[in-house]
Amino acid sequence: MTVTIYDVAREARVSMATVSRVVNGNQNVKPETREKVNEVIKRLNYRPNAVARGLASKRTTTVGVVIPDISNIYYSQLARGLEDIATMYKYHTIISNSDDDPAKEQEIFNNLLSKQVDGIIFLGGTLTDDIKAQINRASVPVV
Repeated sequence: MTVTIYDVAREARVSMATVSRVVNGNQNVKPETREKVNEVIKRLNYRPNAVARGLASKRTTTVGVVIPDISNIYYSQLARGLEDIATMYKYHTIISNSDDDPAKEQEIFNNLLSKQVDGIIFLGGTLTDDIKAQINRASVPVV
């Protein structure tokens, strides 16, 4: 069974808002309360729900990366560097290999947009008119 913020709050005998403050690093929590909540979080193995967090903040902290050929050393090193930078800023990456196929790139764009990524990095491939139109309609930044 998945442990929820409700379970942590009940076990620690605090409000859900207090648990949320502890999880998000808000300093407006007494040190002894923070310690108690963190102990319960650890004991119950609680992990915040990224989907719920994304719904509340309207951000997924996820960036899509479209690569034409992941087996090409240039693109694989570029993907590694992008992922390192994203991680440094607490973002996640979804790396997609298009095989330099415009139809597959179109499908990847649709998939990334449906996952509500916060941005898309397009590293080459073919910018067809359909993909250009899709980029123009996208509600997320595309570089």
